[in-house]
Amino acid sequence: MFDFKFNWDLTLPSLYKAFEGKFLMGNIMSPYDLKNPEMLAMYKHHYNAMTSENAMKPLYIAPNPGEWHFDEADALVDFATQNNIAMIGHTLAWHGQSPKWLNQNPDGSPVTRAEAKRNMETFVKTYAGRYSGRIHSWDVINEVFRDEGGDFKGTWRELLRRETDNPRAVGHWYLAYANGADASLGECGGDFIFDVFYFARKYDPHATLYCNEYNEEYDAKRNAMAEMVEDINEEWKKHPDYDNRLLIEGIGMQAHCNHGTNYDNVRKSIERFVKTGAKISVTELDITFGAHNEPANPLTPEQSKTQTEMYLRLFNMYLEFADHIERVTIWGKNDKMSWRGWGAPTLFGNEGEAKEAYHALVNLNK
Repeated sequence: MFDFKFNWDLTLPSLYKAFEGKFLMGNIMSPYDLKNPEMLAMYKHHYNAMTSENAMKPLYIAPNPGEWHFDEADALVDFATQNNIAMIGHTLAWHGQSPKWLNQNPDGSPVTRAEAKRNMETFVKTYAGRYSGRIHSWDVINEVFRDEGGDFKGTWRELLRRETDNPRAVGHWYLAYANGADASLGECGGDFIFDVFYFARKYDPHATLYCNEYNEEYDAKRNAMAEMVEDINEEWKKHPDYDNRLLIEGIGMQAHCNHGTNYDNVRKSIERFVKTGAKISVTELDITFGAHNEPANPLTPEQSKTQTEMYLRLFNMYLEFADHIERVTIWGKNDKMSWRGWGAPTLFGNEGEAKEAYHALVNLNK
């Protein structure tokens, strides 16, 4: 558990007000944060969007068939609703932190396509339906694509996760949907993408539906994400339930950056995603230095200067494309609480003190 005694200075300018009229500013929350009045005051001061760090992932919502745990998610959604904060549902279909029963047999083999589809509808109906009208947007799918080099020339369906030597990276939804797919009818493992978006639209028609991905600035991922959005939305237009909206309405760029991030590639991705007609959100932004085995927390003065320049470069880009960007979410309230704390990646230091990058950003949009 984290030490909650941080020195939040609430006389500082508000981050979300600094970008008001351009895009929402978000961060992450966890159920234990709700017990800390100082944390809540800081959050309401700086952010007008909120993503649950872990508590709303499938494993913690429905660990077993018929077993639903909503208390923590309810508390987070209630806090967001009561404070006019846009709640982000994270996430419905992911290969990680998801219970086996959705798409695997007890021995780990994939369930049949038909069973996976039934389980998916049960999960989305019960979960998304519970919060219908209270979720600003859902990260409907999360990290569905493999990492490939720039020479990958396949289709987006060929880049989807499936079997792998890494048990933590297996595309179980793909494998289940492939188990019983009729190729003569054009069916394949990738059909789960359409179904989970369809069920999300059916059971929470009020929310904006996003795909969310990391390394989204890489050529293969960029192309696959954009082509998937375009293909699924074309397929949706032919569906009897078509409602004159895009089915995939948003593209989430996680933006887990480091000191070597290629900003020209970031721009290329934003430009390509704009062409799909979908909204864009920056969903998990942080910028690290060092590595797990070579921590860089706290940053040296030179690293702090470089990090500030990097945040400024990104936010200048986001402002340039603000007509298309709905939200920018920082993934971590301060460096100490970040999942990548070794790299000092956020806008606030270990004790909650505002970093050089924070001061530069709140003055950027004046």
